[in-house]
Amino acid sequence: MQRPPSVAAAPELPLPSGLDAAVRVDIAALSSELGQAPTRQFLLDALSLGAASEHAARNLGQALDRTALLWFGLPAPSAAAARANVLVLRGHFGDLFDDQRWSRRDSGIDVLELAGDDAAGYARVYRLPGSEQLIWSPSSELVGVERALAGDAVEPALHPPERGAVSVAARPAGMLERVASRYPELSERFRGVRTIQAFAEPTAGMWRADLDLDFASAAQASEASGLLERLRQALTRRGCAVGVVARAVAVTSFERDVRVQTVLIGPELEAVKACVLGDGCCA
Repeated sequence: MQRPPSVAAAPELPLPSGLDAAVRVDIAALSSELGQAPTRQFLLDALSLGAASEHAARNLGQALDRTALLWFGLPAPSAAAARANVLVLRGHFGDLFDDQRWSRRDSGIDVLELAGDDAAGYARVYRLPGSEQLIWSPSSELVGVERALAGDAVEPALHPPERGAVSVAARPAGMLERVASRYPELSERFRGVRTIQAFAEPTAGMWRADLDLDFASAAQASEASGLLERLRQALTRRGCAVGVVARAVAVTSFERDVRVQTVLIGPELEAVKACVLGDGCCA
């Protein structure tokens, strides 16, 4: 996969309202650490799950080869067993899929209908004017995407930090609901979280990852910080990547904010990278 040219971030992202989380990926930065081929395969595995058809998955792979920045939105849980993410790709797509049947709207947006209308898979691709932005939407999220494109979103979209190779913004209620059945105590202790943001940033052979939690009160932040520190200490006794990461974590709190920071360098970083790439992970 050739590294695409960098593209400036747009001030607004056409992600729909109601997402549990939004993730930003700087493909060039991630490729420089993991390698271009592993990064491409990692993204394909993560994003094409539940694609509407083999044809749609092939189109997505071709689009990724021209993508500099990628955002994907995680829809709220529903009865659907498998759901595709809402994707926003930023790159150069001027002649991409020109052999396929796009339709043009009065707004200048091109629309490509994908085979099938299964809510679990990708159903439509939007190409915005200028051909530097594509939006992939499953049929279950078409209404939200259409409203976002029209500037008529129900609530502001999530905006991950413009920092690092990977960054995340999440709505606490949705994320807590996802983990409540497996970690009921942890979920209950974090009911006071108001915002969640995180980023992971590679710099000269070092990875830094920060998770920031904003609570409704200083007391809630202090309680959560203590719980995270006890969890960290317990995980330090684990072997392989889990223990490596836990030993590199620092948990701090100040007033209503809690920060979980991890810095990996040298052998510790290599051990975690090997785990991520499936090249020797026993965690």
